[in-house]
Amino acid sequence: MDQIVPELNGSILIDYHDRIVEINCQRYHESRAFSIFHGAKHLDFSFTVLLLEISMVLVINNILRFVLKPLKQPRLISDVLAGIILGPSVLCRNNIFKKNFKSDSSYFVIKNIGILGLSFFMFLTGVKMDLLVVNKAGKKHWVISIVGVIIPHTIMYIVTLIIRKYIDNPMLHKQSSFAAITSTMIVSSFPTLYTILRDMQLLRSEIGLTILTTATLIELVGISHIVSFEAMMQAEAGRIYVLYYMLTNLLVSGLLLYVVPQVMLWINNRTPKFKLVEQNYIVAILLGVFVFGFITDLFGSSIGVGSFILGLVIPDGPLIGETIINHTEVITNDIFMPFAYATLGLTMDVFAIFKCWSCLIPILTLAVLPIIAKFATIVMSARFMEMSYTDSLIIGFIFNVKGQTEFFLFLHYMDYKILDTSSFSLMMTLVIIVTSITCPIVNYLYDPTKPYMINKKRTIQHTVDVSKLRLMACIYDQESVTSLFSLLDFVNPTTNNPFTIFVIHLIELLGRATPMYIDHMKEIDEYWDNNNVAVHKAIKLYEKDRMNCITMNLFTSVTPNQTMYQDICENAYLNKVRFIILPFHKKCIKDGNNLSTATLRPGVQYTNTNTLTHAPCSVGILACKDAATWEIFPSRLNQCTRRQFVLLFLGGPDAREALALASHMVEHPDVSLIVVRFLSNEQIGDIKSERKMDDGVITWFWVKNEKNEKVVYREVVVNNGFETITTIQLLNSSASIDLWILGRGNGINPTLLEGLSEWSENPDLGLIGDFLVSADFNTLGSVLVVQQQVLRNERVSSLACN
Repeated sequence: MDQIVPELNGSILIDYHDRIVEINCQRYHESRAFSIFHGAKHLDFSFTVLLLEISMVLVINNILRFVLKPLKQPRLISDVLAGIILGPSVLCRNNIFKKNFKSDSSYFVIKNIGILGLSFFMFLTGVKMDLLVVNKAGKKHWVISIVGVIIPHTIMYIVTLIIRKYIDNPMLHKQSSFAAITSTMIVSSFPTLYTILRDMQLLRSEIGLTILTTATLIELVGISHIVSFEAMMQAEAGRIYVLYYMLTNLLVSGLLLYVVPQVMLWINNRTPKFKLVEQNYIVAILLGVFVFGFITDLFGSSIGVGSFILGLVIPDGPLIGETIINHTEVITNDIFMPFAYATLGLTMDVFAIFKCWSCLIPILTLAVLPIIAKFATIVMSARFMEMSYTDSLIIGFIFNVKGQTEFFLFLHYMDYKILDTSSFSLMMTLVIIVTSITCPIVNYLYDPTKPYMINKKRTIQHTVDVSKLRLMACIYDQESVTSLFSLLDFVNPTTNNPFTIFVIHLIELLGRATPMYIDHMKEIDEYWDNNNVAVHKAIKLYEKDRMNCITMNLFTSVTPNQTMYQDICENAYLNKVRFIILPFHKKCIKDGNNLSTATLRPGVQYTNTNTLTHAPCSVGILACKDAATWEIFPSRLNQCTRRQFVLLFLGGPDAREALALASHMVEHPDVSLIVVRFLSNEQIGDIKSERKMDDGVITWFWVKNEKNEKVVYREVVVNNGFETITTIQLLNSSASIDLWILGRGNGINPTLLEGLSEWSENPDLGLIGDFLVSADFNTLGSVLVVQQQVLRNERVSSLACN
């Protein structure tokens, strides 16, 4: 045989013993470079190229995420587009870029790390998935899931019989291939729907809970379809292999469903109550992802199936599930998964679609018709279950969203030669278009906050019958229990004027996908985290000690930080609450020098901001600079310490609501109140209509408390914000103030706060409230910032003005 030297990155045909053999020659990449100072060219080294490629994916990903966020696109879209930009569809069309960046060695590494990332993604989704919702699924969920799967499959079976003769690809011509493609487009993947709903902040909404429950039922069908497809592929090599395949799957399933849960129970029993699971156990569980991925791949199943089922048998929620999520989710989503998206982008070539468009029409039919059939059947089944037209359309749209699971099933089909580059690119393009269009449509059609915007007054100021005052206290941790309940005491519930108090314990959703909402008056379900025991004991002690003057209702909400405000607002709306008390997102801890250091409560600021925006009643934010000032007294008989409160009245609805609240507080035997009303010189700049309402409320308050020695009323004329701050500082230095009360709004005259806008760091508290909680203001007194309810028409008009 003659020696033939081919060109670099080329291929030649040679005659070897009367056989034509094709030799592909690739540019060789060393593993790593030594140094540029030694003349090394780093683009000639595979590992260096790998680092540069993944860095580019991450950078492009973050840029796209920022650009697409106003368009209401989920993170999935920016992730996939970043990989596509790196591949043959965009950057690799340039020969120089392709020559240096798309080498087989780097692609091999990227693809395998991407598969590893997919395995952990499926595992984590399985951990979060709660199979117990199957027992709680109602008739609506069963009807939608069954009809949404059976009817589209029946339609597509008929269609495949018609178009089968027009398909040239021999692998795609098989019945198993038809079933694989159509099932992928019909069966909704729980991991995909969960990530989409999470990004759209719909997990806690009524639509979101319906979709998660229904998707759990459909996911069981999806797993069986994957197993059936693999069995059909085994059957093509011989029927005996199907038997081997099923037996090994039964063996692995038995190991996962019966042995692993016992191991998890053993780990739980060895873990002290309310302590984190030991790291050695977590490492062993994560090692199981590799083991079961290897086993399922060894026996002919998809690697992701073993990882997903392993995740399903891991207990979700606190202890094991929460610890696994905390240790693994960030590196999986932000490091491993970008490799997976890069794999998709490097495999996909949009321009290959146009080269053989006519031969792709059958595969396009197999992809589009299931989407149409599924959308129609789900909408009709939802309407049959008496859901509204809007909700039926939303469910129909969301159940056609595709994502990570479907993308990598397409790659799996490429390995089986069912799809080639052009058909793979077509399927990917279609799924991206459908998902990117669906999400903005759903955001437009569905507003989870709409029910909270009411036109009926639910405020303290407009509550005539004091005995019907209904308050809500939101609790995040033990510190917020003490401060909020102490404030409730000073609002002064009595035997003659009992209050109804709704306490909602807010816990961040960790280690599970489905949010929980527990009414402890009706349900016995419990959810424990490290603070739960102490919080519940404190609540029960408070209720027991004041059972003659309050009626307590306890709820627990386990939900993502982004949607906590929805539970607060919904609870307040359904229970006709007049006032919500929220803890400030910063809490203070004293050090040895009696100086307070602010620490953040993660996610609370977001919840407070959205609650202020959407609440169906008035809201107050309590910031405690010294927790010792606010202690729950074991009995009202022991309260003999006089408390000095100050109300700063700048005018407007928020100030009037704060005055109405202070009017209740001053009836407490141990509370003294100083009311300071700030006025401009000769009423210049006042809003006249608001000034008249302020005068009326002040007159009412003074007539009510004229003979009350515990009440002091002052009026102060100021010309700018500096004089306002000076007045507050003088008041602080003249007396020991336990609580500052004020409205969140900036009053009825901008002159009173002129020059203070640049000081604001916490807009939730307003300008004056922000100053009072700052380290520049030397006081240990707590701060209560009040916002009066914003009605629907007022909110709409304010948005229109903006």
